[in-house]
Amino acid sequence: MSPEELERLLGDPYDEAGPYGFAAAVARDEQDAFPVELCAALREADFHLDYLPEEWGGRFVSFEHSMLLVRTAARRDLNVMPGTMFGITAATCLALHGSPEQRKHAAGILARGGAVGFALSEADHGSDLLANTARLTPVDGGWELTGEKWMVGLGRRCEAVYLVARTGERGPGAFSAVLLDLPDGAGRYERSPAVPASGMRGIDFAHLRFDRFPVPADALVGAEGQALESVMKAQQVVRVMSMAGSLGCADTALRLTLDFAARRRVGRTTVLRSPYPRREVAVASAALLAADAVALAAARGIHVAPEVFSVWGCAAKHVVAESTEDALRRCGTVLATRAVLRTEGPGGGLFQKLQRDAAIVRVIDTSTLANLRAFAAQLPSLRHFGGEDREGAERAVREVRTVFDLTAPLPPYAPDRLDLTARGHDPVTAALPHTAPDVLARLTADGELTTADLVTRLVTAVGGLPAELAGADRDTGPVDLAERYAWLHAAACCVHLAWADPARATFTPAWLGACLAYLLARADGTDPRREAAALLPAADLAVELHAANRLFSVLPVHLA
Repeated sequence: MSPEELERLLGDPYDEAGPYGFAAAVARDEQDAFPVELCAALREADFHLDYLPEEWGGRFVSFEHSMLLVRTAARRDLNVMPGTMFGITAATCLALHGSPEQRKHAAGILARGGAVGFALSEADHGSDLLANTARLTPVDGGWELTGEKWMVGLGRRCEAVYLVARTGERGPGAFSAVLLDLPDGAGRYERSPAVPASGMRGIDFAHLRFDRFPVPADALVGAEGQALESVMKAQQVVRVMSMAGSLGCADTALRLTLDFAARRRVGRTTVLRSPYPRREVAVASAALLAADAVALAAARGIHVAPEVFSVWGCAAKHVVAESTEDALRRCGTVLATRAVLRTEGPGGGLFQKLQRDAAIVRVIDTSTLANLRAFAAQLPSLRHFGGEDREGAERAVREVRTVFDLTAPLPPYAPDRLDLTARGHDPVTAALPHTAPDVLARLTADGELTTADLVTRLVTAVGGLPAELAGADRDTGPVDLAERYAWLHAAACCVHLAWADPARATFTPAWLGACLAYLLARADGTDPRREAAALLPAADLAVELHAANRLFSVLPVHLA
């Protein structure tokens, strides 16, 4: 299924009587209702098979394709993502270290549209996973499970659960995973009522409580002590798909804002043409266009360089989540009072739903701080951010060409090549000194000196990262530098796209300048509005895409 086919299936989202449109999404949100009809239509079209490999009965093609599909569906209602694809975490873990029988069992549940939960977190410990206390105690024939798992997605309805519990005493090797069936009416475990959350209303997040629950020996996934390694690798995959949810929310928010700003008059002009609102629209547009480029690069990069995706994924997740949150905030500034009205605002209260849903997806796989800490811990292993050794630089340039030439075929996804630590280069930053000169030459020849200056600033900033790491404060410095690195990594993605695919009409100097101005401002910790001259063309680009009924993306996805 293509995104356009999905759009035709679901119809015009502005149709107030349509079951798959914006009005229906708001009505469900007001009632805390699960999107039963929408998810059923998607399952009937095999949408839910798109993240499952062919050997599992799925139709997975690539993460680029999957992310676009999820993003297109999520622009209508983010709840389609948990409603149809929350099994991705458990499925990825089982693909990494599950037995053939366990994979077959999970595949059967997921392929027919059922749910396999993922139970890792505990309320008292949050992201401090090594402090978790749920325990598997050895008994004759297997184990007994005692403890509580917190906020399990689809916890009220999942048929089985991939659960991580303690089997040892200390360190990452003290945790093992089991795949458990959760039949209704079984004793020694209970599911809490659905936990109300501000966003993703109607999706049942529930706590699972176990009291000496019998676990058969063949429920163990992989070897004892292997769970956290597999979970950390699987989270890299989940980050790619969560970015699709953030982009979907921001896409609709910007669309609603442009509609309002173009119609609403202030004196002799429209809101869209008034200086201050126009600048806010430009910042929101640049933030979303930059996030689109970064997410697309990550979705392709996990195919090409999975060994370094522990860094690449962290950087992309941070930038996409923070950029789309910023875009929503800027849209709210333009909408003003209408951003907080439940019935008379754009979409009849839809904007508020988008804000709430985006806040949930921002932390759905990990908190912002935990993500940056995981990133910061790997910075010392990234030798020569600028690719100073020749062999490493040449490899980085080859990888970058495959990732960023959007016409280039991708190698098959190889989950066994995922690693917990990126040992060596981040190809995105390592290749920059070798791709930027070509982009600079084109910009200079065309007289695009403002954008050329932004490219030069980026190259200088990336070249200075090793010195910044060496002088970073031990307490907060690594996390602060990880955040700066993420924004610079994102800016390098935009340069590589312009370098690898110069004939694509989207990659104009205006597009590149707006994305770089936004990302460099965020890297420097300054307000992007200070870069207004370079950002303003982003508003025009967004208006053009909206008028053409296209997704706010460098890829030409036409909407219903």
